[in-house]
Amino acid sequence: MEYKRDLLKNIDKSIFRVLLGIFFCTISILWIIARLADNELIRLFDWFYSGTFVLIGLTHILAGRGISIERFFGKAFVHIDNETIDIKLGVFEKEYKIDWQEIKSIECKLGNFTIQKQDNSSVFFPISKLDYSNVVGIKNIISELADSKDIQCNIK
Repeated sequence: MEYKRDLLKNIDKSIFRVLLGIFFCTISILWIIARLADNELIRLFDWFYSGTFVLIGLTHILAGRGISIERFFGKAFVHIDNETIDIKLGVFEKEYKIDWQEIKSIECKLGNFTIQKQDNSSVFFPISKLDYSNVVGIKNIISELADSKDIQCNIK
């Protein structure tokens, strides 16, 4: 048995967001061109202003093309199989990787999993941030695998 989910949401493509991104990039370029046309000195503020608009424009263009910005920074996933429980709930959150052989007991209360290891240390991770369908899937697969491996399991 295996449960595998990518927790990062897929973004729908949007022509409006691409056009909005192009608009922001154009504003940025026109700002610098206007300063040069008026023979004004391009100050630090102008570079920050233009740079900010370019960054906003690029993020809108990428999102409009269906590319998630979060994917540039990392992954968020749930992967549970017969050998390990491997969970990373957010891009900037800690990854929990636990072998089934190390597990003494599993308890789930109020959207939080507590896994007691053989060496009496505990691993705690919240699942309350996840969608309900993912929570139910995680609970079901962990319960089934724990029962098949004779691990004490208290999942509510």
